[in-house]
Amino acid sequence: MKTAYVLPLIVGSLLAAIFGGWERMGIHLPVPGAAAAHGALMVNSFLASLIFLERAVTFRSKIILLLPMVNALSIAAVMAGRHDIAQLINIACSLGFLVMCGHFIHRYKELYYYVFFAAAFCLLTGNVLLYRTALYPAAVTWWMLFLLFTIVAERLELTAFLPVSAAKKKLLIAVLSVALLSALIPFHLNGKLVFALALMATAAWLLKYDMAFRSIKVKGQHRYSATLLITGYGWLVATAVLIAIEEQLSLGYDAVLHSFFIGFVFSMIFSHAPIILPALMKKPLKIYRPILYAWFVLLQLSLITRVIADINGNISLRKAAGLTNGTVMILFFLTIAVTIVLERWRIKRLSKT
Repeated sequence: MKTAYVLPLIVGSLLAAIFGGWERMGIHLPVPGAAAAHGALMVNSFLASLIFLERAVTFRSKIILLLPMVNALSIAAVMAGRHDIAQLINIACSLGFLVMCGHFIHRYKELYYYVFFAAAFCLLTGNVLLYRTALYPAAVTWWMLFLLFTIVAERLELTAFLPVSAAKKKLLIAVLSVALLSALIPFHLNGKLVFALALMATAAWLLKYDMAFRSIKVKGQHRYSATLLITGYGWLVATAVLIAIEEQLSLGYDAVLHSFFIGFVFSMIFSHAPIILPALMKKPLKIYRPILYAWFVLLQLSLITRVIADINGNISLRKAAGLTNGTVMILFFLTIAVTIVLERWRIKRLSKT
C-alpha cells in the first residue's frame, strides 16, 4: 500500500465537495448526491482522510493506510445516493483514528497526542450525531472542534522546541477544554457564546506563542507559511465574532461556517501543503513557489467578498464568491501537482548526471 494510491481519492473527495457546494448555490453540475453531502464530503472524505493519511505514514506497517483510503472511499457511497452507508464508513474510520491516537498516547505520551485524541473523539461524536439525527447543525460544532484540536495539536508538535512554559501550555489546554465543554451547553443557554470566547482565546494563544511570528522574518517558504498561519488565526478571531452576531446577519450561518472552514482551515492547508506533501510522498521535493501567494490572496479576497455578501444577504455576490472560492482551491492543488511532477523530473535528471 502506497500513499500514491490514497492521495487521488482524497483529491477526488475535495473536488466532489467543491462541486457539491456549487450545486447548493445553484451552479448545476453532474454530481449526484454531492450537494446534500457537501459538509460530510469536505470534513470527512477530504479533510479527515488527509489527516488520517498524515498520521498513518508514521507507522512501519503500511496496512494502516487502508484507514484514510476507506474513509475517502465514502465518496462512492455518496455518489450512489447511499448517504447512510457513507456515514457508517465515516463513523468506523473515525473510531479507527481514535484508536490510532490512543496508540500514540500509549507510545509517546506527548501533550499534542492528547489533543489529537480529543480531536478524534470530536470527529467520532459529530459523525454519530449526524447519523442518528440526519441534521448537519448537530454535527457541525463537533467537526469544528475536530479541526481546531487537530490544527492546534500539529502546531504544538511543530513548536515543541520553542521556550513555551508548562504553565502556558496548561492555559491552552484549559481553553480547549472550555471549547469542548461548550459543545455540551445548549445554544439557548449561551453555549454558542462560550464556544466563540474559546475560539477567540485559542486564536490569541496561537498568535502569542506560535512560531509563525519568528518564521515570518525568514524569506521564502518560511515567510509564506507564517503569513498564511497568521491569516488563519485572524480568521479564527473573525469566526468567533461572527458566531456572536450570527442571528443578526442575513446569512450568518454561511458566514460562520466558511470563515472557519475556508478562512481558518484552508489557510492552514495552504500553509502546510509545501511541508506535508513531500513528507507524505517521502521525496525531497521543493514544492514552494512564489505563485502560491497568488492563490492565497485570491482565496482571501473571495472569502471576504462572500462574508460581506452573507452579511448583506446578497445572493448573487455570494454565488460569485463561492464559485471563486472553489476555483482557487482547485488551482492551488493543480499548481502543487504540476510542481511535484516538475520536481520529480528535476531529481531524475540530476540522478543521471
